[in-house]
Amino acid sequence: MRKKTSEKLLKCVDNILSSLEMFRNFKGNSYISAKINKLCSDNMAVLEECADGIENKEYLELLDKFKESVSKINLEDAAEISKKMKELISDSIVYKVVFMPYKASMWDSLESIWMAADNDERCEVLVVPITYYELDSNQDKKNKINERDLFPEYVNVVNDEEYDLENDLPDIIYIHNPYDNTNLVTRVDSRYYSWNLKKYCEKLVYVPYYKWVDGVSSASFKSAMYYADYTVQSSDDAVKRCIEASPEYANILGLETIVVRESMEKKLINLGSPEADKVLSLNKDNVLMPDDWKGKVIKSRVNVVYNTTLDEIFESRTFDKVKETLAFFKENSEKAFVIWRPHPLMKQTLTSMLPNLTDEYDEIMNEFISGDYGVLDANPSMHYAMFWSDMYYGYKTSSMTELYKYTGKVVLEDVPKLTNFVSKRSAENILNELKESNVVSEPDCSLENIVGIIAGNDELKYGKHLDLENSGSKINNYMLEKL
Repeated sequence: MRKKTSEKLLKCVDNILSSLEMFRNFKGNSYISAKINKLCSDNMAVLEECADGIENKEYLELLDKFKESVSKINLEDAAEISKKMKELISDSIVYKVVFMPYKASMWDSLESIWMAADNDERCEVLVVPITYYELDSNQDKKNKINERDLFPEYVNVVNDEEYDLENDLPDIIYIHNPYDNTNLVTRVDSRYYSWNLKKYCEKLVYVPYYKWVDGVSSASFKSAMYYADYTVQSSDDAVKRCIEASPEYANILGLETIVVRESMEKKLINLGSPEADKVLSLNKDNVLMPDDWKGKVIKSRVNVVYNTTLDEIFESRTFDKVKETLAFFKENSEKAFVIWRPHPLMKQTLTSMLPNLTDEYDEIMNEFISGDYGVLDANPSMHYAMFWSDMYYGYKTSSMTELYKYTGKVVLEDVPKLTNFVSKRSAENILNELKESNVVSEPDCSLENIVGIIAGNDELKYGKHLDLENSGSKINNYMLEKL
C-alpha cells in the first residue's frame, strides 16, 4: 500500500485506542459514549476496508482479535495487539518512485537507480520521459519533443500526457534536467520545472546528467539544485565547491547567502555516480558492436576512442591538434585504428561562435570519412566506443574522460595546444606507471608512446577490473530511508 494509506491506517489504530481510553473515562455519559462508539466504528471500517492492501494472513487474524478486544472495551489487549498490527502495516508500505528523464541519451545518469528501485519490493516504479522544446534565437518554442520511443526496450515508459502527476502524488521524483526556465537552447515543459514538481512529491531528487571532474567541472548555478530536496553529487569536491558557490547562487535567487548556504549544505550529498555504474555494467551482450564497425574495430590493432570536445577547440582556437592526431592514425593504420567522436554540436557551435573554423572542420570531416583508418562515432550513446575501444584519448575537462577511467583501460589526457612534441620517457618507465594507474597525460606521454606500449602488451586492452559499490542501490536506499 502507498505510504499515505499506511499513515491513515496507523492513525485509525491510534484513534481507536484513544477512543477506548475515553470510553473508560466517560462510561456513564451516554451522549459522549455514543460519539466515541461512532468514532471507533468509523475507524474500524477504514481498517477493514484497506485490509486487502496488506498481503499478510497474520494481519487479518490480528485485525479480528483487535476488533474483538475493542468490542469488549479491553484496552490492554487492544494495545498489545496493535503493536504487531502497526509493525505489519509499516512493513507493507510501497513507495511510488517516478523517474522523469528528458533525453534518452542521458538515461545512464538515472538507470542504475531505476534498476535498484525496480528490484526493490518496497517500490512501485514508473519512468515518465518528459516533454521538452527546442527554442529559436528569441527563446520561443520551436519544436515539441518527447523521446519516450528512444529509451531502451527493457524500460517500460509512460506517456507524460497520460500520467496524472497531480493525483498520483509520488513519494520520490528523480530528474536529471536542472535548468527549468533558464536553458537557452532546450527547455522542459513548465509543468516539469523543479518548483512545480516539488508540489506533488515528498522528495524531489536531482541527479546531474554529467560526471563531475574534480578540480575542473563548473559549480555554476542550476535552479533545481535549490528547489529539489537533494542533489546527488559524485564526489566530495563537487559538494564542497557547490556549497562554496552559495554567494553566487544567492545573488541569482535574490536571497541571503546564509539562507542559500544552509540549504545547499542539507541538499548536496555525495552518493556516487549512476553513470559509473553503467560503465561498469558494459559487456558484449548489452553493447553490441555497430554494424558499420564490424571488420574494422579488431583486436589485432589498438583501437583508440578519440573524443574531441568543444572546450579544447575553444581553448586552442585551431584544429592543428586534431589534424595531427588523425594524421597519426592514417600513417599508422596497421597497428592503430581511431574511433573518432567529435562533439555532436561541433558544427553548429563553430557556425555561431567560431565561423572562421567551419570550412576547415568540413574539410577534416570529409577527408576522414573518405579514409579507411577510422570510424566516425555519431551514436547518441558513448558506451559503444567505451566498450569496443582499447584506450581513450581526450581532454581532461570532458565527462567522458572521467567516465572512461572506470573501464580500467588506459586514458591519455590530451593537451589541446600541445603539438609536435616528443616524450622523453622510456617505454619501460611508462609501462611501470600503467601497472599502477590507468591514467597518463601529455606531455609526459605521447599518443605514439601509449599506442606502441599497448600494441606490445595485450593485457592493457582489457583494463583492470574495478570492484565498486553500486551507486544506484546506495541512492535508492538513502532516499527511501529519508522517507
